[in-house]
Amino acid sequence: MIVSEQFFQLIVMILSGIAVGFIIDSVRLITFSTSKKSILRKWAIFLEFITWIVLGCLSYYLLFWLKDGAWRAYDPLAQIAGIFLYQAFLQGFFRFVARVIVAITWKPFWWIVRLIFALLQQIIRFFFNIGLLLVRPFVKIYSYLSYTFFKKMRYIKYNKR
Repeated sequence: MIVSEQFFQLIVMILSGIAVGFIIDSVRLITFSTSKKSILRKWAIFLEFITWIVLGCLSYYLLFWLKDGAWRAYDPLAQIAGIFLYQAFLQGFFRFVARVIVAITWKPFWWIVRLIFALLQQIIRFFFNIGLLLVRPFVKIYSYLSYTFFKKMRYIKYNKR
């Protein structure tokens, strides 16, 4: 392996560390942009854990693809250096980009989902109210008859003597 190939592989591992930092930061941003009652927010730790596992597998696949499975000691150090580079210099810019992406895609998506659920709820409530309106005369008749029947029964029960 020539030095230029090793340098290229080092740069790729640093870039993968930057990508890992961005993806983890984006997952955190997305989970904390939801409401406190949402399922996504309640399972944030599990989601981040799964994200770390997937990113670890992808990093291993990158190593396998890039170096034919040869692992060097500087590979994880380069990836950690990429994560630190992201944290130190690039996090502000990438967070801004991620917030813009969330504002453009994620929030309108959830607004549309909530709108659809609200419309379905109103439609169900409308049909339920129509059903109540149709049943109400029968309920009134039943309550009147049962009230008079029980009143007569009470009268007969207590005035037997």
